[in-house]
Amino acid sequence: MTSSRISLGNVTIDRDRFEVWVRGERIELTFVEFELLFVLARNAGKVVPRSRLLLAVWNERSTGEDKKLTVHMSRLRKKLRGSDCWRIETVTRRGYALTPVSEPSKG
Repeated sequence: MTSSRISLGNVTIDRDRFEVWVRGERIELTFVEFELLFVLARNAGKVVPRSRLLLAVWNERSTGEDKKLTVHMSRLRKKLRGSDCWRIETVTRRGYALTPVSEPSKG
């Protein structure tokens, strides 16, 4: 059984309540943004391939030309700016990673 609540420093994700809190303040995410963040948080510190994210959120395989993942990640990054502990990193030709701010870049 997997936990429905993930706490990473000043970011808390509650899957049962569909809520995300950053520094004690609730932030509003779309369904897609929430699902992307949840997958990244479950794999915090690791690179999650684009193909895995597309499959997890849209149940689609990558066509190599799909920009919707890039657009949603950009919007999610803006909403998470209040977290001074975590960042969403683009790892060139591989995917995305939720990494602690203190770690060097993976890309």
